Amino acid sequence: MVKHWRVDREEKFEIVEKWLLKDLEMIDGKEADTDNPYFDMHFHKVYNLEAYSCASKYTFARTLSKLNEMYLKKDLKFVNFDDTYLNDDSIWSSNNRDCLVLMRICFYASNLLCLSLCPLS
Repeated sequence: MVKHWRVDREEKFEIVEKWLLKDLEMIDGKEADTDNPYFDMHFHKVYNLEAYSCASKYTFARTLSKLNEMYLKKDLKFVNFDDTYLNDDSIWSSNNRDCLVLMRICFYASNLLCLSLCPLS
């Protein structure tokens, strides 16, 4: 965990606490069906944390999952997370979000087309 603050125009960082991935037993996303940035990390002690956003919470969880896959290959539990956004095989969790961006562009384009075809009175 890093503490961040600014002094004039200079940014300062201080490592406050370190955890080892091998000691992590479970990550609890609190509520999978709401936009909630809070989560718990279960080590020998439970740490209540808040991410910047729900998206950053899922990004952090995916990163921990990938690190675990690459290095430890242990059974790391993720509870109260939506699997659609947590797993890499989903279009919603693609690295560069190309599919999601393309779907949004198509949605907006179809809305513009519909609006342009509406008669003005």
